[in-house]
Amino acid sequence: MMKKIFLIICTLINLAAIHSFCDDQKKGDPNQLFYNANSLYERRDYEKAAAEYLKILDFGVESPGLYYNIGNSYFKLGRLGRAILYYERAKRLSPQDADLKSNLAYARSFVGSSSSGAQDWGMIAKLVAIARFEDFNLNAIAIAALVIYLIVIGLQVLFFFNSLVAKRVMALYVTVLALFIVSVSAFCLRFYNEEVLRHGVVVEKEVDCKYEPIDKAMTYYKLQEGDEVIILNTRSGWSQIERPDGKIGWVVADSAEEI
Repeated sequence: MMKKIFLIICTLINLAAIHSFCDDQKKGDPNQLFYNANSLYERRDYEKAAAEYLKILDFGVESPGLYYNIGNSYFKLGRLGRAILYYERAKRLSPQDADLKSNLAYARSFVGSSSSGAQDWGMIAKLVAIARFEDFNLNAIAIAALVIYLIVIGLQVLFFFNSLVAKRVMALYVTVLALFIVSVSAFCLRFYNEEVLRHGVVVEKEVDCKYEPIDKAMTYYKLQEGDEVIILNTRSGWSQIERPDGKIGWVVADSAEEI
């Protein structure tokens, strides 16, 4: 009798352990976390929804939809700096998304910030804009440049074997070659802007920008939530930043996060 009771108790313990394990697995599943976060967002529990979405990032998952949802959650909470931060992260992956562009512009309208954006490259930037490369992410631009390059090589091979064809399609060749130059320029500009420059967003309501990276240093100027800056250097809990007007100072590192 005691043996049967012991077996029953062991069985119940195993079942409880299995159930607990399954619950832990669900909690650790990015898809389940995303579903939970969406449910919380629909119930207007934006604080918990944002927390659930952020847990997904710990799995190394990155997508424009995820960043967009995090941005929406923070926007609903009135934390506009973080909303802009995550909208900008989503934009790097999906720059052509119309809803994302609209939400980002709307969030900026509340804080009076504008994107620090790319550097002014004059005519090259205008050609890139005309070719609509600003609607592609970095990977898409690289693929487009590679495809156009292969077309250029193909036309050159064709010209080598048939000079008559070369005369007929020379206009096409010049056009494709020009498009290739523009695509490479677009890639270089985007790479420099996103991978070399460290764009950041101020995520606190008001931030003192100091002359030196110490608490007692004199304040140079103040930054507002949602302002976009270039992060030049980080050390000992401080970040050296540059405003769009070129003024450089130091802020507490957590007050401005990198896009």
